[in-house]
Amino acid sequence: MTSLGAGSGVDVASLAQSLVNAEKLPKENELNTKISKNEARVSGYSAVMFMMTELKTAFTALKDRNNFNAISASNSNSSAFSVTTSATAVTGNHEVEVLRLAKSQRTVSSGLSSATASLNGGKAMTLSLQVGDASAVTRSVTTRQGVTAATEAAVVDFKDLAAGEDVEVAGLKYTATQPTTAAELAAAFADPTAVPANGAFTGSLSGFTASATPSGTTLSFTSTTANTNVTDLAVATSSAQVPGVTTSQGASAVNEMTTVTFKDMTAGQSITVGGLKYTSTGVTTAAQVAAAFAGLQAGATTPANPLTGAFTGTLTGFNAGVSDGSANMWFSSTTSGSNVTDLPIFGAAADISLADGKDTPQEIVSAINAAKIGVTAQLVNTGDGSDTPYQIILSGPVGTTGAFTLNTDYGVGTSSPGLTFPGGHSANQTATDALIKVDGISYTRSSNELTDVISGLTLNLKSTTSSAATLDLTRDNALLKEKFTALVAAYNDADSIMTEVANPNSTLETYGATLVGDSTVRSLRQQMRAMVSGISSTPGDSIKSLAQMGINIDQKGVMSLDETKLDTALSDNYADVVKSFTGGYNNLGVYSTLSAGFAGDAVKKITNIIGSKGALTTNSATANSQNTKYKAELEKLNIRMESLLTRYTKQFGVMESLVGQVNSQKTSLKSSFEGLMAMYTK
Repeated sequence: MTSLGAGSGVDVASLAQSLVNAEKLPKENELNTKISKNEARVSGYSAVMFMMTELKTAFTALKDRNNFNAISASNSNSSAFSVTTSATAVTGNHEVEVLRLAKSQRTVSSGLSSATASLNGGKAMTLSLQVGDASAVTRSVTTRQGVTAATEAAVVDFKDLAAGEDVEVAGLKYTATQPTTAAELAAAFADPTAVPANGAFTGSLSGFTASATPSGTTLSFTSTTANTNVTDLAVATSSAQVPGVTTSQGASAVNEMTTVTFKDMTAGQSITVGGLKYTSTGVTTAAQVAAAFAGLQAGATTPANPLTGAFTGTLTGFNAGVSDGSANMWFSSTTSGSNVTDLPIFGAAADISLADGKDTPQEIVSAINAAKIGVTAQLVNTGDGSDTPYQIILSGPVGTTGAFTLNTDYGVGTSSPGLTFPGGHSANQTATDALIKVDGISYTRSSNELTDVISGLTLNLKSTTSSAATLDLTRDNALLKEKFTALVAAYNDADSIMTEVANPNSTLETYGATLVGDSTVRSLRQQMRAMVSGISSTPGDSIKSLAQMGINIDQKGVMSLDETKLDTALSDNYADVVKSFTGGYNNLGVYSTLSAGFAGDAVKKITNIIGSKGALTTNSATANSQNTKYKAELEKLNIRMESLLTRYTKQFGVMESLVGQVNSQKTSLKSSFEGLMAMYTK
């Protein structure tokens, strides 16, 4: 008791913490070690992934055929046209003349008083825009021309006969007994029943009848078969002078008929046949359009509108046939036996309807642009000081196929002042196609960007030339060599980082020795080596491997580039190098199953390696997941140890209280014993 003093004399707080630490620290250190190891693994995987991504970038720079555009173009007139080369371009020289640029149609309206001025008395109006020809809505039109009935006739121009000569017309022979003039012959055949004075008839006229009135030396013969193209009138003679025969062929009456093959239509498109317009209000198949016209008669009341469209106007001059369920419909002329004016057919890309009160320049411009049919509109204020400074400018697509026409239907409106586009406006422009001459051969194209004139080149035309420009194409491999050098550097960097992360004695900070013994690293090194080894999946005829291009790997796995050997391969077997690296493809997707050469195949493989399902990503995710679990265990350990510390502190507090009580009893007993002792000693 004496040794304890007034209390226990023990640092109970320190004792409680020491007891807790004795249980906590081994487990805590074990978890922290695991966390540190996983964090190091994640760092190692990140370093490897970064270098693999750099390697993919280097391979990507060589995976497309266009990446090998090593042709350099020298253009003596770059202000007239520019040149872009591709991998298929070949060296050579060309003479280029730009004779005409492709232009879009531009049409400018007459002056208008304001953007909100009424052009049709406030009433509704319709604009019909046709871009190009009617093929926008009509696939084909076949017309059988009408034919008027005619009976065949022939005019015979007789010749003089000498005694003993004869002439035979349609089986009726005249034999001269003495000289007979041509006029006498014509008169004799006009009345074969009379006995001729200078000869005699044998046989009979067959298939034709002779006119009773000759005209000098000529006589007309008419076929006995009406309205038929018969065998031509036969004329024979023993004379050296052959009678002339002019035949007017016979013909059966034929009604003109036109077959229209319709095309699928979308909302807003229209087709006008013989004055009857069908406007689609939705998606309408070609067969539905044909069925809508089926059975319609010329001049008849406009039929009830089908569900997918609306009719306006009247069918004129033709009747429609019956539907056979196809896209074809025939129309027969109402004028029998006559070659009439062909059935007029007009297709419009869009019919733009403007409601009441929308007949203003600004509303018209907005409606045309909203139709999105290739023609754009803008409203400008010229500020010319006149009462009509506003103008509408319409522009079509470039090239003659973008030419357009605009028709206006004012309906019941006043059409005042109306919308007009004067043909002679100075700002108008006619749609034209580009015309270029290359090496003496002319080419016409609907665009100023020409990709199919000189193989492997894209010509962008800017202006016309007054004389031929010279275009020289030479090979420049400097940029290609830079790409190959970058590939070698990226490969060596990737190989180096894999060496360092797997080396237990690495001195590399942060990443060194982070993946010692990791099977993933060994597998990746093998895969990376396989990407550049052996024969290309798309070998050329002479170049099949990287070694033949000067790219080699030594025993330590270090890649090197022999530039001299690469220069030779590019100079002598350029196409083989391109094929071996790219497979001859451009923009081949990473999920394509096609063989794509060294670079194309490598990009696909590396994409999988560094992708979300690749080993690097999944291993990193596993390590992070484990760390999350370890950190949770640490948290639980800390909570449990805090609870244990609280319990120890409470227990030691009770102990201190008990010791205090004992010390108090000791003091009391000592005092009592000292009092008793004093009694005895005194």
